[in-house]
Amino acid sequence: MDTTRRRRVRIVLLCALTVTLGSGILFVGGGVEITTFAVESDERAAADQLSESFDTGEQQITQVVITSDQNDTASTAALEETLTLQQAIRDDETINGTLDGPQPTVGVANGVAVASDPRIAFAEEITIADKASALDGRTDEQTAAALSVALRDDEMTPEGQPPVSALLPENYAHGEEPASAQLLIVVHDEDATDDELLDAQQQIESLADDRLERTDSFVFGEALLFERGGQATAESFAVVGPLIVLVVLTMLVVAYRDPLDVLLASVGIGVVLVWLAGILGWLGRPFNQLLIAVPCLLVGLGIDYYLHVVMRYRETRGDDPSFRPAAAMSIALAGVLVAIGTTTVTTAAGFLTGLVSPIEILREFGLVASLGIVSAFVVFGYLIPALRVEIDELLHQRERQSDRAPPTVGSLGIVARPLDQCARLVARAPLAVLVLAFLFTVGGAMGATAVDTSTERSDFFPEERSGWMEQLPAEIRPDAYGLREQATFLEETFPRHTDRTVEVWIEGDVTDDSVTQALQAAETNASAMDTTGTPVDGGGPVESPLGTIEDVAAENETVAELVDEHDTTGDGVPDEDLATVFDAVYEADRDAAAATINRTDGGAYEAVRLSVVVDESADDSAIRSDAVAITDAVETHPELTAVVTGEPILDDVQERAVLETVLLTFLLALAVIGALLTVVFRSRHRSWLLGAITVAPVVAAIAWLIGTMAALSLPYNAETALITAIAVGLGTDYTVHLTERFLAERERAGLRDALEVTLRETGGAVLASAITTAVGFGLLALTLVPSLQRFGIVTAIVVAYAFLASVLVLPSLLVVWDRTRRK
Repeated sequence: MDTTRRRRVRIVLLCALTVTLGSGILFVGGGVEITTFAVESDERAAADQLSESFDTGEQQITQVVITSDQNDTASTAALEETLTLQQAIRDDETINGTLDGPQPTVGVANGVAVASDPRIAFAEEITIADKASALDGRTDEQTAAALSVALRDDEMTPEGQPPVSALLPENYAHGEEPASAQLLIVVHDEDATDDELLDAQQQIESLADDRLERTDSFVFGEALLFERGGQATAESFAVVGPLIVLVVLTMLVVAYRDPLDVLLASVGIGVVLVWLAGILGWLGRPFNQLLIAVPCLLVGLGIDYYLHVVMRYRETRGDDPSFRPAAAMSIALAGVLVAIGTTTVTTAAGFLTGLVSPIEILREFGLVASLGIVSAFVVFGYLIPALRVEIDELLHQRERQSDRAPPTVGSLGIVARPLDQCARLVARAPLAVLVLAFLFTVGGAMGATAVDTSTERSDFFPEERSGWMEQLPAEIRPDAYGLREQATFLEETFPRHTDRTVEVWIEGDVTDDSVTQALQAAETNASAMDTTGTPVDGGGPVESPLGTIEDVAAENETVAELVDEHDTTGDGVPDEDLATVFDAVYEADRDAAAATINRTDGGAYEAVRLSVVVDESADDSAIRSDAVAITDAVETHPELTAVVTGEPILDDVQERAVLETVLLTFLLALAVIGALLTVVFRSRHRSWLLGAITVAPVVAAIAWLIGTMAALSLPYNAETALITAIAVGLGTDYTVHLTERFLAERERAGLRDALEVTLRETGGAVLASAITTAVGFGLLALTLVPSLQRFGIVTAIVVAYAFLASVLVLPSLLVVWDRTRRK
């Protein structure tokens, strides 16, 4: 089979592969899914077990936030409107199926109505109509007096729901100023699905807009947050996406200066993205907020790959115009395909190290990014060059192609002059450049101790749209979500109405006679923690099986007598035949018992729960450190094991997992990439040092980035941690190309000339690629989601750093290596 036939077969096969992979797009859902950073850990497993094994009374809620700049939200008319809304919520078929209990809605009006007519509190079933009747015809002064009573007496609120005081602003001074806001809480059944909750919250939003005429409102619920977060991300890309495409095309026109190459590069990028989407579909994975980075990475790599191919192709044809397109491309690929292939293998291997992460979404990112990188190599290393040759051969046969190839990027004066200056600087004072780079690297690395590693949940909430978006046509203008502002308003305006808790999962022989001693010690340690807080209801900070037994015994004589019978020490705590005591507690008050004592369907007792209220302002890591005293006390009993969990613990586990993932994958990636490059360069150029030399500038760029993030107070969390992987990927790509080109030029020219050609030609291609990539990522700053904005800005910075390290640090190292080797 001749060369032409093989090339055409390759094109057909790759086109067929594109169709096959692309068909997977049919299995990809629309929009962007917002995924949590769940960490696979003992603490996560314990949290899941607690949720399945205990009736903790935790409920899913929707908050309707009612505000007004002009009217008093606690006036009679405003409160009557909220009761009308509550009735509409309870009557709506979509919402009703998700509601929990006989009193699923609570607002300020509920407490004021009971305070206005205390007889309501004694009714067997309190209806919204009863409460509306109590407010009907009352003056604002009478309502204000009733509100004063409701604020003082928590009995005006249904059991298990927040008091009236928690539904008004924290700084609200009753009688001195109107209430500028109030909360209406809708309580949902814990078994309601995410889809049912989303439908219900959207319907609540619609009803609130319709029923509340005197006030403004917004609805805040988890299902709605995730849905709107995905919508905002998708809508942002509907606006920013075309801008990115326009900028990329503009940069391609500037870089290639040939419509054919611009077209082929665009086709190549399109094919790579089709392959990526198809791979996601065949893997059955949704497109989440982290995977947004992968197309950006692949666009940058694809542009870089083709820039190197086409620039070397032009150089070859420029050096000898007699070369036919096929021969010129063969020579060009022989010069760059090894570099591109090496970059692909090392970068993909670097991303695959993310598979060791305990965070599923990061493992998924590493796998998808690796597959995408391989796709970019195949498309831009084989398909697009083959298409270019086919077109050029056709034009050559028809004598429509000029023998003079378009100039390379490095031949442009605006590019050549600064790169030549870099070459002269590096040739004259490589050690000075390396010393300065080393100082910046050390300084940046020291900044790691000052980088914030926390993850603010509100960073994933879309902001209000920017002013410039108001000028866009309505068809593409993003909605005014403002979820981040809403979350901030809720947090800063209202007092908390739920406790922040640490949960302890205790399993083993929980009916052993000496278990109560371990539980008493655990309670004592829990109460003595520096981070222990005060519950909203003013009760004790610790909920435990012993507390449950005590509370039930206080209300049930049979249980009280049984406790006395099984208390051998006289301290009021049973310490023998606990199974019998647990049975009695379940018989007397199943709901109370099920909150802290797990009983299987067969009647056996296998686990108990201990819950501790912690200070709202306490640091997660401090809470986790304090909680060790609880597990230590429990595990003094040889038959018991304990795991501390709960939101503060899981948040701390996540932060630590992110840091460990970044450190481990970074070190693994460097080790793998360094080893692969060492083997490649040793086999090709007989040097053991070139692998380390090629990786060193990448390390420097990442250190500079960390220092910059510390200086700008940018957090280093799960999303920005991905930038480390991108920096390794793009940085390695840049340095491998420059190293290979320098070594090739050095074989036929002096050091100074080799440096100048390398930086002017290959460095020019790297510059064009870096600018295109940085600008493309930087445009993410125009999206509505803060985490994406930060991601785009920081990635643009690290791309710039990777380029600077490639054209300053790497050549300096190569000069020192070359001079040392030739002594």
